[in-house]
Amino acid sequence: MTDRLGGYWLGSRLGGAVHDAYDESGTRYAVTRLPARPPGPVKAALQVRSLCVARVVDACLDGDAPYLVSEYVPGPTLAEVVGRRGPYGGDDLYRLAAATATALAAIHEAGAVHGGLTPDRVVLGAEGPRLVGLGTATDGSGPPGDVRDWGRLLVFAAYGPAPPDGVDPSPGQPSGQPTQPGQPGRPERLLDRFDRPLRELVLAALRRDPDRRPSAHQLLLSLLDVPQSQQGRLLPPEPVDDPPLGVRAERLYLQLSPADQDLVPEVFLRLVGMAADGTDTRRRATRTELVTGRPPEQAAMDRVLRAYTEAGLIDQSDSDADGVDIDRSGIDAGGLVIAQAALLRAWPRLHEWLEAERDGLAVHRDLTRAARRWESGGRRESDLFQEDDLDRALAWAASGRRRVTLSAAEQAFLDGGRALVRGRARGRRRTMAALASVTLVAVLAAVVVAVWHNSSAEGRLDQAMARVAASRARALRAADPVTARRLSLAAWRLAPVAEARAALADSAADPAVDVFADPYGGPHSLDALSDDGTRLAALTDGTIRVYDPLSRRQLAMTAGPAQSVRALAWSPDGRTLALVGVDRSYLWDTTSGTGVGRPFGRGLGAPGQQAAWFSPGGGLLFAAARQSGERWAWNLRTGRAAFVGQYAVVGPRDKVALVFAGTRSEVVRLSGRGARTPAPWLDRMPWEYTVFSPEGERVAIAEETGVQIYTLDGVPVLPARLRPSPGSLTFSADGQLLTSTDSDRVRVWRVADGTRLTDRQAPAAGADRPVQAALAPGGRWLRVLAGHGTVLTIDLAHATPPPDPAGSAASICGRYGGLSQTDWDRYLAEVPYRPVC
Repeated sequence: MTDRLGGYWLGSRLGGAVHDAYDESGTRYAVTRLPARPPGPVKAALQVRSLCVARVVDACLDGDAPYLVSEYVPGPTLAEVVGRRGPYGGDDLYRLAAATATALAAIHEAGAVHGGLTPDRVVLGAEGPRLVGLGTATDGSGPPGDVRDWGRLLVFAAYGPAPPDGVDPSPGQPSGQPTQPGQPGRPERLLDRFDRPLRELVLAALRRDPDRRPSAHQLLLSLLDVPQSQQGRLLPPEPVDDPPLGVRAERLYLQLSPADQDLVPEVFLRLVGMAADGTDTRRRATRTELVTGRPPEQAAMDRVLRAYTEAGLIDQSDSDADGVDIDRSGIDAGGLVIAQAALLRAWPRLHEWLEAERDGLAVHRDLTRAARRWESGGRRESDLFQEDDLDRALAWAASGRRRVTLSAAEQAFLDGGRALVRGRARGRRRTMAALASVTLVAVLAAVVVAVWHNSSAEGRLDQAMARVAASRARALRAADPVTARRLSLAAWRLAPVAEARAALADSAADPAVDVFADPYGGPHSLDALSDDGTRLAALTDGTIRVYDPLSRRQLAMTAGPAQSVRALAWSPDGRTLALVGVDRSYLWDTTSGTGVGRPFGRGLGAPGQQAAWFSPGGGLLFAAARQSGERWAWNLRTGRAAFVGQYAVVGPRDKVALVFAGTRSEVVRLSGRGARTPAPWLDRMPWEYTVFSPEGERVAIAEETGVQIYTLDGVPVLPARLRPSPGSLTFSADGQLLTSTDSDRVRVWRVADGTRLTDRQAPAAGADRPVQAALAPGGRWLRVLAGHGTVLTIDLAHATPPPDPAGSAASICGRYGGLSQTDWDRYLAEVPYRPVC
């Protein structure tokens, strides 16, 4: 077995040839390995569309390992539920019959056949019964065979694995008709747990003659005539708790202490290798590699390893999981390995760590192998890195790594390389002195050669450190453009290498001119930026603080509520802060000098990506949890829930709203008589990426193909869509600018002509914390809130100057100054401090 099939990363085995799997974006699927000659019309299965069928999304029928990819449906199977809780009865049988008949009708209409409808292939999900296993048919009896299996399925649901005498619902029987003498004329005695309408349909489906069985479409039409079939859905008996692999890992991460959390990336990044083609692989490592030289952290590291091992996410056995060939990178057999390769894409936080470290992973792996070879070989000088290899490793160690700590062996190996370079330089100077008694011509020749070698060694060190400084500037620029500018200046002063020149040019082109960071911010902090960008609210360790990110002053502080807070939101006027807890919400008037108000309304119980926001008029508070689908609105004026069961986007002054309901979507006027206008054009539009313009007569929507602005009757306004289209949208107060943000990027367009004014990376806020943008009045300054309470100020009027390293260096000196002694020691500790301005 391999870690991947095509573009899908494999997780645990779900049963037989089916695996839990994830694509590059971390979306969960079920991947089925097919035999060399795939059965049934797989291409027809790709055309099936039904809410009652797990959709087939991809198939690879060529090559040595054909496979089929289906939508993953969390939940127990019908066989599991009946086995634990016993048979169904009454209206539940109608609900099951209607859902499965709907599924078969859609399958047959597309020209496909299920061919394996059993209790194990009906999953009771949160939305009702879903058929799985489409496209893997093994029964060649066509649609009539599916109908027969439908009848057997209903008998199983009503009687369990022990059907009444004379009826055998197992797929191995040629018929489910009565077989005992004296009973063929009285079938109601055999299936007495069904009432008459459903019993007649089941018996018709079980007829021996396939030509006399009804079609799935006929079954569905007959069921729709019975009221019980349309009353609710058959749901699992308990809430479905089948979280994706990444959610399991994230839950465990959040349960750790902050100190232990800091070690988690260190563990997992050392368990990821890189294949020859540059793709990620699992890598086996030893505990010794993780803890040697770090005595204070050994107990914490063991806690982390134990937690993830007990959860089945790290394997400490000596054998390779599922027979997978794992990159050992020269490390002893046994040790630690990520249990399922799918975790590399299923866990957004791990994927984020990998992307941040990707450029240096290969360097680190080379360093690890070389350090082990140096240690095992008795620390021979010949095994040390020299010249380009040493420069590359030093640059990564000084600036390319963010979450990887050098092991004691790796640090000693690099120290040995640096000592070797400096020792050779000193040796050349001693050689010069020893040659003083040589003839004048020879002396002069030796002096020239020695000086050249000496200056070459020291010059190469300065050049290497200039590249280190430039690399560090590049790594810091997204989160701290000010320090990045100072580092690029230091790089230029150390040596005018190409990398230093490029760093200065990048600094000159960067529109981000200032940064503020919450001094108490951390990975567990919650933050919110006011609509005009002048107020930052930050909740850390139960205390809420309000800052002015421009002056860097703290404006207010109070204790947070006792319960955990899921999301923060500012009111449109920037005075009131909403705190959405686990089961209740709170308001805090930040200008009153009092604390948080009394609890009201609802909260967000589900973990994951959560958000809260006020309506533009401030009268409504919304909250949503993306992964669970939980969403609500609360009318702050009436103290009641609003838009119950609806997806609504409210316009300026709370006068109008769009209610998203497919083809039944509406434009609702919230004042006067509450007029409603059908808006079927909103069908399939993403409500969460929709925003009203300031005048309330247009809406901008970020669709997959780009951002378009529509009038309220669905007429497009822009001649061409704004691209790319990453996500959340915000208009400027005058409606002339439009911003768009995702998890790590912000873009601003001028609406009139579609000109993109800025497109800048922002420090990643995390998979469950999207970047927030706020346009200041006047439209020149954009404030961007990202991870750990970091607020960037972007100048939308910034113009990139022509290349001029000397001019850029002078500009940085004049506006920002050089690195302080403290920052120099932090980022460039390998060379003595030098004033650069």
